[in-house]
Amino acid sequence: MTRKTFLAAAALLSLVVSPWLSLADEGMWLPDSLDRLPLAKLKGRGLQLTAEEIYSTTKPSLKDAVVFISVGGTGSFVSPEGLVLTNHHVAFGAVTAASTPQNDYITNGFLAKARAEEAPAKGYSMSVTQEFKDVTAEVVGAVTPGMSDAERGRAIAARSAELAKQAVGGREPEGIRTQVVEMLGGTSYYLYTYLVLRDVRMVYVPPKSIGYFGGDPDNFEWPRHCGDFAFLRAYVGPDGKPADFGPQNVPFKPKKFLTLDPGGHKEGDFAMVLGYPGSTFRYRESYSVEYRQKTQLPSVIESYQERIDLLTAAGQRDPELKIKYADEIFSLSNAVKNYRGTVEGIKRADLVARKRAEEAAFARAFEADPALKAKYGEVLPQIAAAYRDLNSFSARSNVLQSILGSGDLFALLSFAYGRALDREKPEAERSPQYSDQAAQQVTAAIGEALKGRSPAVERQLLAAALARADRLPTEERVAWVESLFAGKVGEARRAAEADYARRAVEETKFNTAEAVAKLFAAPAAEIRALEDPAVRLVVQAVDDAAPLEKRTEAFNNAITRLRPLYVRGMLDWKKGTPYPDANLTLRFTYGEVKGYRPRDAVTYDHLTSLTGVIEKDTGREPFDVPAKLKDLHARKDYGGYADPRLKDMPVDLLATTDITGGNSGSALLNGRGEIMGLVFDGNYEGLGSDYVYNPALSRTIAVDIRYVLFVTDKFAGAGYLFGEMQIKRGKAMTASQ
Repeated sequence: MTRKTFLAAAALLSLVVSPWLSLADEGMWLPDSLDRLPLAKLKGRGLQLTAEEIYSTTKPSLKDAVVFISVGGTGSFVSPEGLVLTNHHVAFGAVTAASTPQNDYITNGFLAKARAEEAPAKGYSMSVTQEFKDVTAEVVGAVTPGMSDAERGRAIAARSAELAKQAVGGREPEGIRTQVVEMLGGTSYYLYTYLVLRDVRMVYVPPKSIGYFGGDPDNFEWPRHCGDFAFLRAYVGPDGKPADFGPQNVPFKPKKFLTLDPGGHKEGDFAMVLGYPGSTFRYRESYSVEYRQKTQLPSVIESYQERIDLLTAAGQRDPELKIKYADEIFSLSNAVKNYRGTVEGIKRADLVARKRAEEAAFARAFEADPALKAKYGEVLPQIAAAYRDLNSFSARSNVLQSILGSGDLFALLSFAYGRALDREKPEAERSPQYSDQAAQQVTAAIGEALKGRSPAVERQLLAAALARADRLPTEERVAWVESLFAGKVGEARRAAEADYARRAVEETKFNTAEAVAKLFAAPAAEIRALEDPAVRLVVQAVDDAAPLEKRTEAFNNAITRLRPLYVRGMLDWKKGTPYPDANLTLRFTYGEVKGYRPRDAVTYDHLTSLTGVIEKDTGREPFDVPAKLKDLHARKDYGGYADPRLKDMPVDLLATTDITGGNSGSALLNGRGEIMGLVFDGNYEGLGSDYVYNPALSRTIAVDIRYVLFVTDKFAGAGYLFGEMQIKRGKAMTASQ
């Protein structure tokens, strides 16, 4: 096959599945690659900033105003005093941790009327990207011919850690974090440097009836009517350096903060997002997509839904448990709906068949070229074989992990036994997961973990995991579990599982911090000899899982070697300008404000209103509109934030910007880099976009910045915050036409 024919075939297949060739508004671009985008066309659509004003390492730019929030979201500095605007659901863990039955901030919201009242966001930190650079040559240089897959993986990990350490002179300075991350399926590696702010505090978080209005029924659904926003603040020590929480700390002063523009927008207006999207899989081979569609995601959905049901029931019985599990239930519910929509999206796109067709054409394209065939000819067959092996044991592995994940008690005992087994290995083969430093961190958390236990919930979770083992295919049954319940079926087995779970949870001697901590130093043989129901369960599960973990490790090492070859082959074939899959690093994406047609004869407007909120009101969660909000609507007291076209208070809007999980809390910016909305969701019809972007259906859902200001000002009475923010007031609010 000639090179010309090879490229012609590539052009035809680019119409099948093509993350390699940027189409429409697709792409989560590294911000230092903006010069590869059609900037002239973007300026024609409304972009008014230069590439350097968006990303620069020598002068303040938009990247300095955007933070990664440690719980997996994005935020933006909106004042010179470290004030950060993000999502309610990103701040929800902090609200949950601060809540008690007496001070229920989940239901009532949280408002600090003075700096001294700003409460710690426990466990939260914020990271600001300082710089990143390509270190592919240095990382790949650690790989030598003849290395096994496992040796190759260890060499890359070791070199990556070494480069991260060298970047800060051998040890990380206070408040600086470095890491090496892979890009484009392992074809390249980048070294990132972050400033980490560890003192984060809550400023204003609206009540759940606004911040999560519509709850799970409305999640990912348009039209949305959710005020998913919150204000946090980052603090540093008096010397301006990152520090742990302390009363002497002062607000962080960012190099850059964003202006808010409540001037409105119209369909077709340019929009862009700078944030930290989590994970996409657009360069994955068909076997990976098929595994996720048919095996992995359905298994996770089943497991998560069982856990949601059990935790919800526990919360209904006990108000303290309702608060304790609120954040976990929220996160799991969000994941379940996301994964269900993703499975539907993959099926709707017929993505596995499309990728198989693409891969067949790829194989035909290099069939007549000996050099290309020698380089890429065995890649897909080897990937297929790796996934066949993974499918043969993954269900059993998942059940064992469910058993070990049935509560904090089992997690602690698993760590103790796993650490004992790890100490028996040669030092070079030991896992950082069980290092002395890790053991110290876990030991420090034992007391809090055991204090927060709910034995009743642990019993139910363990019994549910054992019931899942009963649903495994015959060839994947767990032998020791089957021996426990031999001869029992149906309700008799359920009763036996429940009794076994009760004994494991309630009759263990390892239910104090002192008892568990002693196990951390015990040898494996001593732990195996213990006649304790919980320990015996953990030992059996860990021992059974160990060979499966080795097979999983072998799979991962093989895929780590094969996937870069696959991606390079596709790049050689298709050419074009690739953008890397999302991986929680800073990305730029662009698009426009735009509605969509989800199905025949249905057209969605790009904007919703407060009237829509009132129309959904049932008086019961999650459609319980606060009385004050209903009163403001009845009096049309919108404080100047109303939309002229709607003659109503705008709530949420749509844009074509390419986003995914992790972008939650990102600012939706206009062409001048001003905030016109706050990203909090994607639409259900576009959920498969983690695997294949659909320009007709994939949409970003954002809170209109006018609703953020309206709720903060008119509902919460927190307009005093506006004094430290830069809010554009120079033009009439007449844009939404």
